Amino acid sequence: MADFRIEKIKAAADLPALILLAGAENYLSDRYMEKIISVGVPQDLREFNMDLLYGSETGARRVLDIAASYPMMAAKRLVIVRDFNKMSPTDQKLLAAYAKKPNPTTCLVLISRTADFRSKALKELQANSAFVSCKPMYENRVVQWLEKEVQARGYSIDPEATALLVLQVGTKLQELKNEIEKILLYLGDEKMITREVVAEVAGMRKEYSPFALQNALGARDLKQVLSIYHKIKYSNSNLALIAQMSRLFTNILIATGFDTSRQSSTTLAQKTKMSPYFVNDLHKFKRKYSVDELFSALENIRHIDFILKLFPVNPESIMELLFVQIVKGYPARRLPYAGKIS
Repeated sequence: MADFRIEKIKAAADLPALILLAGAENYLSDRYMEKIISVGVPQDLREFNMDLLYGSETGARRVLDIAASYPMMAAKRLVIVRDFNKMSPTDQKLLAAYAKKPNPTTCLVLISRTADFRSKALKELQANSAFVSCKPMYENRVVQWLEKEVQARGYSIDPEATALLVLQVGTKLQELKNEIEKILLYLGDEKMITREVVAEVAGMRKEYSPFALQNALGARDLKQVLSIYHKIKYSNSNLALIAQMSRLFTNILIATGFDTSRQSSTTLAQKTKMSPYFVNDLHKFKRKYSVDELFSALENIRHIDFILKLFPVNPESIMELLFVQIVKGYPARRLPYAGKIS
């Protein structure tokens, strides 16, 4: 079934028999679930016509028994299963079979933290449900979401303020929403969010964050890189940092094929899925590295990723070695176990 637009739901009759919300962006799945509940079952009838279950605590048989029952004095019965991805493969197969001929008077909502549907059962389930993606957004889409969120509240936001807010807070929607609430309280009667307001309320760029680490790497400032890493290593996984570094150096490499004109920067922003207001950082970083050094950085990152996953090493030491390799421009063949990684 094609992707389903929850925003178009106006009444319980609009709800399909099966909805699948999949993806790690909790804010989206929670917001969609609230919409489904508000439209699907009147407040005074939810005790009789709504069930909230958890995949880690319940089996498919119980879900199907409830879904087979009819609503009481309402157009639909609503059955919500959170953490559907934690159900056993057998239970998922049973629900996939149900999806082929669901009870039309029940709206069964399955919420999965993962959107990885490689098994046959999950592919069938996705094909026979109203599928809604709740994947984390890329930075450029988060900027658009943020602008709409502010406008919906009757305010305006300067593009530079939007870009700065995303840089400081990151791309998690709930955290951004929390910052918006703080900023609107600060504004009072003012209706425009400026860069200065964001800097005042949300604080300037965090000194110790994965984003600051990326900037230090881009600037080839090894002392700053190591200092930031030791401040954030306990709250950020090494593999997540490696993934972010891989994206950073891939984007810097892409930037080497673009000039700094406005049209070229707009195209670069689209290709890298970054805000147009931060592609200047890529142009700045590309002047610090040769193309060969960028390829070498990516090869070092790939090797360290394998080393952390496959070999008995001290993670902290191996990450420090990675930073030295990148900043100094050393080739990956200098790394431990390099001869064992193809």
